[in-house]
Amino acid sequence: YNFVNKKKEFLGGGISPGMEMRFKSLEMFTAKLPLIKKDWNFPLIGYDTRTNILSGVLLGMTKEIDGIISSYSDKYNNLNVLLTGGDSTYFAHHLKKKIFADLNLIFKGLYAISELNNV
Repeated sequence: YNFVNKKKEFLGGGISPGMEMRFKSLEMFTAKLPLIKKDWNFPLIGYDTRTNILSGVLLGMTKEIDGIISSYSDKYNNLNVLLTGGDSTYFAHHLKKKIFADLNLIFKGLYAISELNNV
């Protein structure tokens, strides 16, 4: 999580494990849980090991993001939220607050920088 103010100053943020790290951690640090691949079609309440892992990881991340946004919103008025990355569209559709999601924002930014530098 990165926090940038209206003056475009980076104020800080937080680091949290991503989806793949969460899936891998469950497999690596438990005796019998398997490594599974993400699947956006999962039940609210899991009914077997695979769906329990999916529900825990994906709903857990969604609620974590909602909580961070809520905490920031409590402290800062008129908060704009931007998600980027491969899974951002999933989270954008499942978060409480309206947000902007762009899968390719980082690449667009790098392109803009290269254009400014005439690379």
